[in-house]
Amino acid sequence: MYPKNTILLIDDDTSLHDLCRAILARMGYKCISAFNGVEGLEKIREHHPDLILLDLMMPDMDGEQVYQELISNAEYQAYKDIPVIMLTAISHDEERENKMLKLGVSAYLNKPFGLNELVNVIKNVFVTHEIRLHNKRLQEEITSAKQYLERLIDNAPVGVLSSDAKGNIVQVNSFFVNLMGVESVDKLWGQNILEGKVIGRKDVCERFRQVLETGTAVKIPTIDIHNRQGRRINVNINCVPLKDENGNISGLLSIWEDVTEAEKRAYELNILRQIGQAMQSVLELDPLLHLILTSITAGCALGFSRAMILLVNEQKKVLEGKMGVGPTSLEEALEIWDKLAKEHSNLEVFLEKYGLKLPNRNDRFDQIVKKVSVPLDQDWDVLIKTIREKRPFKIENAASNSMVSPEFQQAFDMEEFATAPLIAKNRVVGIVVADNKFSNFPLQPDRIKLLSLFASQAGLAIENAETYRKLEDKVAQLNRAYQQLQEAHEKLLRSERLATVGKMAAHIAHEIRNPLTAIGGFARAILREPQDIENVKLGGKIISREVNRLEKILANVLDFTKISQPFKQQHDINAIIEEVIQLNKPVMHERNISCNIQLHSSLPPAWVDEEQIKQALVNILVNSIHSIHHQGKISVSTDLVDEQVLIEISDNGAGMTKETLENMFNPFFTTKSGGTGLGMAVTQRIIEEHGGEIQVESEKGKGTTFRIFIPLTVPPETVPESITKIVNNEPR
Repeated sequence: MYPKNTILLIDDDTSLHDLCRAILARMGYKCISAFNGVEGLEKIREHHPDLILLDLMMPDMDGEQVYQELISNAEYQAYKDIPVIMLTAISHDEERENKMLKLGVSAYLNKPFGLNELVNVIKNVFVTHEIRLHNKRLQEEITSAKQYLERLIDNAPVGVLSSDAKGNIVQVNSFFVNLMGVESVDKLWGQNILEGKVIGRKDVCERFRQVLETGTAVKIPTIDIHNRQGRRINVNINCVPLKDENGNISGLLSIWEDVTEAEKRAYELNILRQIGQAMQSVLELDPLLHLILTSITAGCALGFSRAMILLVNEQKKVLEGKMGVGPTSLEEALEIWDKLAKEHSNLEVFLEKYGLKLPNRNDRFDQIVKKVSVPLDQDWDVLIKTIREKRPFKIENAASNSMVSPEFQQAFDMEEFATAPLIAKNRVVGIVVADNKFSNFPLQPDRIKLLSLFASQAGLAIENAETYRKLEDKVAQLNRAYQQLQEAHEKLLRSERLATVGKMAAHIAHEIRNPLTAIGGFARAILREPQDIENVKLGGKIISREVNRLEKILANVLDFTKISQPFKQQHDINAIIEEVIQLNKPVMHERNISCNIQLHSSLPPAWVDEEQIKQALVNILVNSIHSIHHQGKISVSTDLVDEQVLIEISDNGAGMTKETLENMFNPFFTTKSGGTGLGMAVTQRIIEEHGGEIQVESEKGKGTTFRIFIPLTVPPETVPESITKIVNNEPR
């Protein structure tokens, strides 16, 4: 068993050492001896005892001196809290005893003492010392916690203000002191938050009074306060009552959140939003530039005194002044500001009234700006640096600044100014230059930052306006090209019509020549021998036949030239096909032709002109019937292919040569004796008027297949309209 505690006995009486060692060892203590003060101090440093028995009267260095050294010398800092029992043979020295107890001695024990008395005193001192150490630790923890809370409150990112039940200030933190613009905390002690001097707003004082009287927490959202330095701040205040252990109101605690910057940012974003909306509605460059400059110089917007826009001219490799807004003299500036101050316009009204107005042609500042031309390779110039580095610049002491050209400074006489790039899709299209000439307000970093943000918006708007201008130019070119195309098309149509008319006239002349020749010949024969009744009858019969032939030719020509626009309705294609086949069954029966029909069972209705489709199908079917000279077969089928109805008519007739196949849809081309050559031309026109297509496959001696594609949906009307609808989104 190791001793519980180590006790150091410092005494020049050797017999006492032996006696104490025996007693203390029996009680479980470890006893260390020192026979003078110097040795005692060395033993303290060597063994760090848990308790010291110190004799008051010793040669050279007495007990009082040892204790003074222990508690005052920095070398013994780690040992000064060791409990000390002072042993003394001097009785009735109360003054000295009180002195030593006040210095921190744990107990006094007069010699001679009984052994039990020594043990009891030691035990009591250990207990007392433990309690004292515990209390000390608690006190240190309380002090540490208090200091932590004080630091926490003082370094909190919000203002803290507390008062007693009468409204007297009890505590404030540094944030609150700085927020209110107070020189120091001392300026607030003794002041009352209900009197209005601290806060400066009676309504807030009344809300505080309400908390102290009713015990109800209150929230005061976003109010304006002017602090002691005259600065306007925006704060949110949360206030709660403080209550004692009995539930009585003992004061209040208020938390002050500074939202000045947040409100400022919200205001600035709202400005940018309003200006952005205004810019979106302007697509012409000059009105847009003036709107941008008006926004930069408007007091209810960015609030600069003067502003100019310079745009990059890639062809000339220069930065050119395009437009400027602002006064050129103090008198002009004062006149403008006085006029605007009387109007009290908000931003929306201001932009509506002044934004789209172009500068007067005689505006001096605008004229000066338009003369600016800076080579793009002048890299030292701040205007070009703004383009190259794609960032804003603030120039101070412009007259002596090496980045400002003498010509620019002479033209505008600026002391300080800011530049910001106009960026669109990572490309700088120009720059904005702004200053506070005549107002003499310094250019604050937040204003320059806002200018830069706005310039980004403006750059996109300028790019859009330039794109719109180029689009208008392209549209104008397209309109001119379209007009020329229309004129050429009309000329071509006229030429085609004339060619067709000529061709038709030639064919008609050819077709009617033979009947007319026959009619003329027999008419002359009748006139020569009118008494020959048989000859007259024969001639009359032939003349009648040839006249019928002429009428048929003319009727076919009229049918071809008078094909009208189809009147489309929804019809069942299968039903139309069945009707056409039914009409031609007698002819097929006479020619011993079989007809195989395979119609799609779920074919949806199509938008067609029923009579025209019948006519086209009859022409094709008759063509197939006439191609079969003896026993043969015709197949008719329908199907659905890519939102189109497919009608297929095949025969195993004579087929066609390559030349016939290439010319079969040409008007008046025919291989039939007595045919007009218009049937298949009419068929093709009907199908094309329905937005469809007709295909033919044929081989001499193997038959022919016709495929007709008709769309299910109604084809859109193809009425030419002006291309300007692309821009204006409205018909012209």
